[in-house]
Amino acid sequence: MTRYTGHNLAVWWAYSGGSVALDADFRSFTVSEEVNDADSTAGDDTYAGHLPTFTDASADFEAVGTTNSGTTHWSRIAPRTEGTVYWYPEGTASALPYHYAAAYIQTRDRDYPFDDVATVSLTWQFDGAITDGEVA
Repeated sequence: MTRYTGHNLAVWWAYSGGSVALDADFRSFTVSEEVNDADSTAGDDTYAGHLPTFTDASADFEAVGTTNSGTTHWSRIAPRTEGTVYWYPEGTASALPYHYAAAYIQTRDRDYPFDDVATVSLTWQFDGAITDGEVA
């Protein structure tokens, strides 16, 4: 299995107003998938019962707050903005994997600590399954 770091990650946000690269000054990008469940506990059950239902997915992104990162793109990453998030874990060269999902921006934050660099972060809530592909 090939190992790699996040150094070559590329992240694109495509929405009705255009598209924007968000990876110039990124610190982290995390995709999370979880299964919701239904409580199937009844009657004389001693332990709770659970049945898997729907899968839910989202992505969290954080960047250093410079003019090359999310600060410049603040209006393009407004909450409720709908589009498609694309991410290329190993870069955008031919034959490398990439992934994308329809999503909307659920949260957007700016952090200005007194003793560290300012950061911009956001959360995409996916609307459907993640699609996997290979860069052509």
